[in-house]
Amino acid sequence: MSRQFRLYLLPSDIEDLLIDLRSQFDLKILQAYSKTAIPVELASPIQRWPRNARQAAHTSVHCYLAARSEADLQMWFAGKRGEWILDEKSEVIQFSGCDFDGTTLAEGRFYFQTDQLSRDAIVPKRREFLTWADRVFRRAKKDLHRSNTLDAYLGPSTVAWWKSGGSLASGTGQPALGSAKPDV
Repeated sequence: MSRQFRLYLLPSDIEDLLIDLRSQFDLKILQAYSKTAIPVELASPIQRWPRNARQAAHTSVHCYLAARSEADLQMWFAGKRGEWILDEKSEVIQFSGCDFDGTTLAEGRFYFQTDQLSRDAIVPKRREFLTWADRVFRRAKKDLHRSNTLDAYLGPSTVAWWKSGGSLASGTGQPALGSAKPDV
């Protein structure tokens, strides 16, 4: 099984949320891949790149959050890519999405698996990890605004941006609500 929640966060909200979570939980932000079997720690999970010379930078997030100490982190080697990949069996929270092109913000998510396949059985992950991940989820939600209309959480800057006409898109790229009014 797994746990997740959807969110919409502008880059400034992402940075603010992670500053708070780092201070509360002493967590580390990990890149999904590495050139060695040791995960790479990131200062910021925000990936930026220009879409083309005439457009503003595009941003998105794809990283993992792990407890600085005691997290069971497992890597596997992707031979064709020549990289080590952080395995989903690891004790991590995946933080992904929030693609933003300056005009439209796509949904993102916080996600973790509560169990894993071990030989022929599904077994729960360690109780310490599950307790830690639940606490991180609760704290993250506390700092965000809940939108019942979107069934998602939004950061403070994102709420202001949405109320002033910003466009939200679902994970499929479709408008989240068309012309719906913000309810946060």
